[in-house]
Amino acid sequence: MAYNFTRYGDFLKIMVEQDAPYKDLEDAARKIPELTETKKISLDLKNCYYIQSKALAAMIAMKKNAAKIGAEFSVTNVCDNVYQVMEMANLSSYFTIEEDFSSYTPDELMEKFFQPDYADRVSDFIASSYSDEFRRKLLEILEMQEPELKFYAVLTMGKAHDYSAEEKIKQELSSDVPLVVKAAVLVLGWFGDTASKEKIYEVLESGAEEVTEAAAASIALLSDESDAARLGKLLSSPSKTIRTAAIQALTLINDDTCFELLKNSLETESDDDVKAMLIRAVSSFNRGGVSDILIKWLDSKSIKIREASASGLAKIKAKDKLEDIISRITDNDAWVGYFAVKACGEICSASEAGRLMESYDMVDENVKLAIVEALGKIPGDFSDFYMSILDNGNEDIRKEVLISLFNDNRAYALPAASNLFVNDSSWLVRYKALEILEQIRPEGFKDLLRTRLVAEDNKYVKDKIQSVLEVL
Repeated sequence: MAYNFTRYGDFLKIMVEQDAPYKDLEDAARKIPELTETKKISLDLKNCYYIQSKALAAMIAMKKNAAKIGAEFSVTNVCDNVYQVMEMANLSSYFTIEEDFSSYTPDELMEKFFQPDYADRVSDFIASSYSDEFRRKLLEILEMQEPELKFYAVLTMGKAHDYSAEEKIKQELSSDVPLVVKAAVLVLGWFGDTASKEKIYEVLESGAEEVTEAAAASIALLSDESDAARLGKLLSSPSKTIRTAAIQALTLINDDTCFELLKNSLETESDDDVKAMLIRAVSSFNRGGVSDILIKWLDSKSIKIREASASGLAKIKAKDKLEDIISRITDNDAWVGYFAVKACGEICSASEAGRLMESYDMVDENVKLAIVEALGKIPGDFSDFYMSILDNGNEDIRKEVLISLFNDNRAYALPAASNLFVNDSSWLVRYKALEILEQIRPEGFKDLLRTRLVAEDNKYVKDKIQSVLEVL
């Protein structure tokens, strides 16, 4: 037989060899109804690099027979070639497709560290299934000169809490490969290795972009009362990378000293990217005066800084500054108004939403769109307002109004979507209207689709109509 059954309690794994004829798979499918004590069946295709189309029929039979005995059925370890065959047969969504790394040998798993799509998940699996054999293989990798393998070997030992490997991991702090240093820095932070903190500071102060973020995180984990002041000095570094890393570390430590250092740095920082990061950092502190700082920088000339301020105000739900925020909606600078509205969407209640609607006719198009989006986030029924602006000349506004109308009041959404699906000049709006109609499925929907299919001149809308008709 080119397959074998392996039982683990009420779980059955069917391992298939590459040369398995479809008749063998049919035989396996016929045996399933006898396995009445089974709760889950997994067809493992780890060894299959291609599959005959006839074998798909046997797989369908396996799933049907599994259902007869009340067992879940999945297909595991499907390679790209096999997946493509399943897709061509329209079966990729029919089967539950999963991964089962327990079918691989340690050497096969280590090879998957070279594959970006698998490496992180394999690392997690090894860490959760850690054994002496896995440990030995990972230590062997540390003696090799393969940066990607060493990176995942160090990370995996860290995830597995293998403190016995600490000295080996420390040696990687001196590696010439930033990727490997990054892994060592992270893991030593996880391990609470305060003896390595000075070396990690050296890494942070090197300004190497690949490793400074990891160094900042680990210093925060290893910090004591002296670290805030030391990191504060780095906020004046000529290196943007080092200043950014210092901000990250101070934000993670998150004490009163850190708050004062970050707040004061806002007054001296000249780079917009770093200043925006400082604003986001300050908004993560639960301290008095944060909303005052954010309101001040909402008036900045920099769009990046205004966006960070608005996000911060929304994050802390700055109800105490709502009047200040609303007053900025009609600012002469439309971007100030835009970001003020963005903040309102997260702060306003239904009773306060009227202030946004009152401002609609007084603002530029980008602020109008922001108002519609913000209202969509506020609990309440604003369908009357939406209906009043549904004829706006901006296609993005019409599309967003349709979405909000559908969420608030389907009785209004149905005639609006039907009308725009047939008559709107924008294919984007017609497409969105069709998506809404597809969810409502009103009486006569199929006839409407057939009529519109003839008149529609946009490829994307036409394809969407055809796909919906096929389902109906």
